[in-house]
Amino acid sequence: MNTKNILVPFSRHSSDLKSLYHAFALAERIRAKIFVFFFKRENSSQEQITPIEKACLEMVHCACEEGMSVSFHIANDRFEVELLNIIKTEYIDLIVMGAGDTEMESAIKSIKLGLSIQIIKVKGKNNINSI
Repeated sequence: MNTKNILVPFSRHSSDLKSLYHAFALAERIRAKIFVFFFKRENSSQEQITPIEKACLEMVHCACEEGMSVSFHIANDRFEVELLNIIKTEYIDLIVMGAGDTEMESAIKSIKLGLSIQIIKVKGKNNINSI
């Protein structure tokens, strides 16, 4: 596998961290860099941190302390534009996303046209699908 850069996106409706756990395990095996992309609600206060965002930040911090290459990005508006921008500027090879996040899945499908990128949906601990 030649994957070097993995994107793990979370929308405002994401409800778990299975995709992030999967991406960390994969990145550790293949020595890839992880980009966590978190979409906050428009008009939300920067100080308001949701429980899922807090958990993501804690995982990113722990992974960085263990020597993994991880960065955390927040988008507040123009969601699809910022998502496409990070995919192109960071040369993302693989997207690992939660299967229950229909908002993120439809956004990724809409921008995927013309991109050569693999997408993995993580449904559960041992249930993974490609789209």
